[in-house]
Amino acid sequence: MKSSRFASRIRFMVAFIVLWSAGIVYRLVDLQILQSESMAERSDTLHYATEVIPARRGEILDSQGRLLAISREESYIFADPSRIEDPKDTAAKLAKILKKDTKWRKKKEVELSKKDRYFLYIEKRVAESLVQEVRDLKISGLHIRTEMWRRYPNSWIASHIIGFVNQDGTVKEGIERLYDEDMRGKPGELEIMQDGRRRKNDLENTIVREPVIGANVQLTIDANIQLFIEDALRRASKRTQARNLTAIVVNPTSGAILGMANIPDFNPNRFGSYSSYKRKNRAVVDVYEPASAFKIITVAAALDSGTISPNQLYNCENGGIRIHDRFIKDNNAFGTLGVAQILWHSSNVGSIKIGRSMEQDTFYNYIKAFGFGEKTGVDLPAESSGILAPPEQWSKTSSAFLSIGHEISATPLQMLIAASAVANKGRLVRPYIAQAIHYDDGTEKDLTPNVQPRQVIKEETAALMVEMLKGVTSRGTAKKAQIPGVEVFGKTGTAQRFSGGKYSKNKFNASFVGFFPAEAPRYGMIVVVHDPRGKVHGGEVAAPIFSEIGEHILQYEQAREPKKQLVVSVQTPNWPSPVSIGDPNGKVMPDFFGMGLRNLARQSQTMGLKLEIEGNGRVVSQTPVPGAPIPGTRICKVQLKEG
Repeated sequence: MKSSRFASRIRFMVAFIVLWSAGIVYRLVDLQILQSESMAERSDTLHYATEVIPARRGEILDSQGRLLAISREESYIFADPSRIEDPKDTAAKLAKILKKDTKWRKKKEVELSKKDRYFLYIEKRVAESLVQEVRDLKISGLHIRTEMWRRYPNSWIASHIIGFVNQDGTVKEGIERLYDEDMRGKPGELEIMQDGRRRKNDLENTIVREPVIGANVQLTIDANIQLFIEDALRRASKRTQARNLTAIVVNPTSGAILGMANIPDFNPNRFGSYSSYKRKNRAVVDVYEPASAFKIITVAAALDSGTISPNQLYNCENGGIRIHDRFIKDNNAFGTLGVAQILWHSSNVGSIKIGRSMEQDTFYNYIKAFGFGEKTGVDLPAESSGILAPPEQWSKTSSAFLSIGHEISATPLQMLIAASAVANKGRLVRPYIAQAIHYDDGTEKDLTPNVQPRQVIKEETAALMVEMLKGVTSRGTAKKAQIPGVEVFGKTGTAQRFSGGKYSKNKFNASFVGFFPAEAPRYGMIVVVHDPRGKVHGGEVAAPIFSEIGEHILQYEQAREPKKQLVVSVQTPNWPSPVSIGDPNGKVMPDFFGMGLRNLARQSQTMGLKLEIEGNGRVVSQTPVPGAPIPGTRICKVQLKEG
């Protein structure tokens, strides 16, 4: 019995060992042969990880190729505290290199001592010279990476047009938002080695896919014209104490926007410091009642439809007219006026009689044809369509108020483009602000609108209107809009603002829309001033701003000729006055020492130089040095420091 029981145990143990060995062999075969590929993949995932290589965002350029927005690869320093052997010594060395105070050093010493942390930001956007000093420390656990940072080298200039990009690449406003898909490029992929605790080994990195650089977007604006607009608006803001101001310059025959600005504005490099109100592009978002500037449309429609003749005379009732339960007055007591004189002196009574000569549907159709009540189609986000009620919603007084630019709301751009039809032989153009996209592979996309201008009034009507509107600046309400050396035509507007369910007696919008040179207009411009203090009429408030901008534009044209200089008087803080803008065709590097960023931008743009800027404050050094030949790349590296 005992031997039989012993033999059974032996057989059981042998069977167990055989089965156990077979299981091990099977498992080895399964892992090494049958699952070899999947196990290798699992091993790789434990030792390898992928990181996104951000693509460099495309640049935004003005019409002359000057940089308005750039992306720069800048370094940042971070640490893995779990691998820092001497936190106190590391913090001290970093503080010395980065020029940090004792408080910063002690804080980093504490943070670097926390061995349960694996990531700690040390410093962002570090100059390359300092980065190399940190590398030379050769401290284990201290790492350097690069990121793409969006920079706006000209700060405030064209901020409402350009918009901005968030730190994480989220696009918010302006051209940055509208053309984001083209400018953002395609990110690459980097394979990195890591240990069992997922700590990175910078020596074992492999680029799996190279990033594709984003496309450059070239705008129609000229940075110098943009500067002239902004300068004039800033001075006017101080002079008029207005709530806000807007000005737009356009080519009336093509629709290309040459400049667009609003005050107040913002610095897109620090967009988070500004309210949404200051960041809003009021030129295309906000609407206002154009008031007497709209009389261009009223008179053009009546002449074109044949309901009035250019030589017709009107009794202007000595300055007042009753329309049902409303009494509408003129600024002066006018008697009999012709059509042209009604425009010159901006008679409300005469304009109402001209407007009421048309059938409501006829008047409405002309207003619609001029583009009111619908978006212009400009390539800027958040454009408003304005407000225009259909005739079936008009009251007994609507046609009268419409005739003088009330009961209708438009953006400044809408009003400018509508008036541009008169300057463009009766043809309405679509405005645009981006002219081309330049891709990294050398291809280009033309963004000029592929639409034919719409004939809204006959060419002879437009020519007649131009002749009449010349008198507005020579003998009428806009004498202060005159520009030396050229003839200007246009129309003023002064509107009581609608507030609290009624028209205010002390809040006004003052405007002027005009064109020059009158014989062949190259420039159309509108200036709108909201809530000016003191003087409130368009001819007194907006017309002088128009004249100032126009004069600088013409001087700028002349400054492009060899051996010419343009002098612009600037009175904004930290800007020298006057500023002498050098010869755009010069071959010698100017002296930028001591200049602030905005003056630096002004000088470099006029000279056609491309800036590479480091730091903030005022210029303390530049390469090439002043007086040296300008290199073929036209690149100038400048360093700025505070104080």
